[in-house]
Amino acid sequence: MKNTIRLLLFVSLLILSTTLVSLATEAYNGNSKHALVVRVEGILSTIDVPTKEYVVDEGLRLAEEQGVPLIIVVDSYGGYMDAMYDIADAILHAKTPVIGFVKDRAYSAACIMLLPTHILAVTPSASMGAAQPVMINQATGEVKFVNESKIINPLIKRIELYASSRGRNVTAAKLFVLKNLVLTGRELVENGIADLIASDLDDLISKIRGRIVKVEGANVTIDIDGYTVLDPSVRILVYAFLRNPIVNSVLWFLGVFGTFVAIVSGRIEVLPFTGVLLILALISSGVNVNVLALLLLILGSAMLAVEIFITPGFGILGISGIIALAIGILLLPIRSNIYMANYEDIRNTVIVVCGGLGAVFGLIAFKAAQVLRRGSRVAYTPERSTKVGRVVERIEPGKRGTVFVDGEYWYAESDEVIEPGEEVEIIERRGLVLKVRRRRSR
Repeated sequence: MKNTIRLLLFVSLLILSTTLVSLATEAYNGNSKHALVVRVEGILSTIDVPTKEYVVDEGLRLAEEQGVPLIIVVDSYGGYMDAMYDIADAILHAKTPVIGFVKDRAYSAACIMLLPTHILAVTPSASMGAAQPVMINQATGEVKFVNESKIINPLIKRIELYASSRGRNVTAAKLFVLKNLVLTGRELVENGIADLIASDLDDLISKIRGRIVKVEGANVTIDIDGYTVLDPSVRILVYAFLRNPIVNSVLWFLGVFGTFVAIVSGRIEVLPFTGVLLILALISSGVNVNVLALLLLILGSAMLAVEIFITPGFGILGISGIIALAIGILLLPIRSNIYMANYEDIRNTVIVVCGGLGAVFGLIAFKAAQVLRRGSRVAYTPERSTKVGRVVERIEPGKRGTVFVDGEYWYAESDEVIEPGEEVEIIERRGLVLKVRRRRSR
């Protein structure tokens, strides 16, 4: 059974790695007449590091490589200033036209992020503004408005640069911060913040086709007849999910509290699982996610190796290793154009393989728990006849084998060599390992 499990694990991991490598070699094939669309909404509606990687590292980079315009569809309440600056600066220095499109709302960081776009479009029902910085107490939820000049003044100067570089109303742009100004779709066009109103993406494409914008000092004509939506890579989705404040709070609680309970109760075997939770919780603390992905891969591989080759049973250590490996693989930094059309395949492969491995380990852990609950079935006691089993895997001094006793498989040790098929007597039980000897003739 032990060899079978090893073979199953090896084949599963081989399939996973081979699939990832083959998918990684496939490049995104875009239509040169189509604009590339990224969507800052849903799980990526918060302007944060994952959103920055999606818009800049995946979307803008690919649009520049393909030589097509990038359209950023926005429906966001805002987010963090660092990510906002990174996105806005990338748009300001973009080598291809960038079009912003406010579908419903663009508040706070999302509002400022769109100011340096070459063309800014809005729907009739859209609204934009309310960009005064705030600080939120994660523990209490208390919101505190920031009025400190060391924060506001640099932000205002940056807004002036963004707005003036695209010929937008600088005064109105500054009021988004100074007065928390909010404008509706038509008001945004009338006040010189937005360039046009469009009902949807198709309407937007038809209205910007043939427009001339200045990119890096040169006039560029927008020549497109459609658009291609670029879905975020699986790395970005997992990254955004783990950085969600609610998810991150749960990870911290389970990791810290679980570690404390494990140590106090003496259940040390739980520590690998709580350790993985704590590593995942670190994703929101500013630690480089690539470093954490590498750490998860190393720890996951080590835990699986210990589970397969060292420990006598299969359980939480193996499951923790599978979780660490799966998330580590999903967070691996891979070039953006590797993922584009194939991230669903990668995600499904990871889910199927790691889910299958998890099911195997879960079944083994369940069977082991059943054995522990009814352990007296094979325990040796002088008051009754000695239990007899049959060797399945060869036993040698210093090397465990496997025996079949009362319908169950057990690890076994002996001071003598016993070949498969021979009958053995159980003389002692140590946890999930039996001490046996060759059956004496009666």
